[in-house]
Amino acid sequence: MNTQQQVRDLLGPADPARDVIVPAPPLTAHDVIVRAEQTAPPPTRRRASRRTLLAGATAVVAATASAALVPILRRDPTPAGPTAQPAGIVLQPVGYEIAGDGEPAGPHLRALAAHLTDASYDRAGGRYAYQKSKSWGGMIEESPEGYLASFVDEYRTWTTSDGRRWSDRTVLDREFPDAASRDYWTRLTPRPAPSVTTPPGPREEPPYPALGRRLPTDRAALARLLRTDRPAGDVAKAVYDVYSDHLVPRRTRADILAVLAGVRGFVWRGRVVDRAGRPGLGVTADLVPPAGQQPERAQMLLVFDPATGELLAHEYLELAPHRRVLHYGLLLEGRRTDTLG
Repeated sequence: MNTQQQVRDLLGPADPARDVIVPAPPLTAHDVIVRAEQTAPPPTRRRASRRTLLAGATAVVAATASAALVPILRRDPTPAGPTAQPAGIVLQPVGYEIAGDGEPAGPHLRALAAHLTDASYDRAGGRYAYQKSKSWGGMIEESPEGYLASFVDEYRTWTTSDGRRWSDRTVLDREFPDAASRDYWTRLTPRPAPSVTTPPGPREEPPYPALGRRLPTDRAALARLLRTDRPAGDVAKAVYDVYSDHLVPRRTRADILAVLAGVRGFVWRGRVVDRAGRPGLGVTADLVPPAGQQPERAQMLLVFDPATGELLAHEYLELAPHRRVLHYGLLLEGRRTDTLG
């Protein structure tokens, strides 16, 4: 069966030429093709336009010239643009108004304690005590040659009065205590990714009973909490821990300053500006290594808000053989809220 008949059978009654007699064609398909070839005009020869020829010649000349210039350009020692600077922040120690030996901090701390104003959370309500902090140096990478690097952590917490806590953590950029460390680590890993991340949004932490305890209202008990039987450097660290876990009320802030005023070893540094750009009042305490260990020249810095007496910042500074920051903590925000997240 030929194709024409197959199509007609498929169309059935819908075939418009079903009962029409179609005469045979005067020429076969082969005859039509032969006749077309005999009568067609001769093919024309394509000619490149003058513009095309010039463009082609120019391309050849340019390619040849480029090949000849490559060795010359490679021998040219002049850089094409400014030299890229190494990536990463090198931490600079906080500057002190009183940078020398200084004087005992006691009288200044007592004066500050006597004139405190309310913090933003002192008269506010809310289910959660919200705190936001930033720290560097908690986990330090150290090369065999002694080059140091660490990532900046941003930490947020929401704590209830019964000690339940939710938190989230964001790992930010890498920072360095000195230029040599920055150069070493950026050569090794030019664009490092943060080593630790947590899912977005607050997550509840395991129970920690100390969070549910109210801060002592008795000054003697507060002194024990701050470990005043230890050297001043240990007391400075305890103060930072208290402020990291609590929104410290005004009366307790005054008591903390009064307790510090009675601890030997704190030196008054006057006005300072912390790493977040906030003005404050600074005190330092030199670190005393345990007996039998090699002496280490290092210093703890505490920065207090000049109005509210809140702790703003804490830093650990190596004094020798190099003057460089080895750890810092910034208490950036504290308030009460009913919102988690």
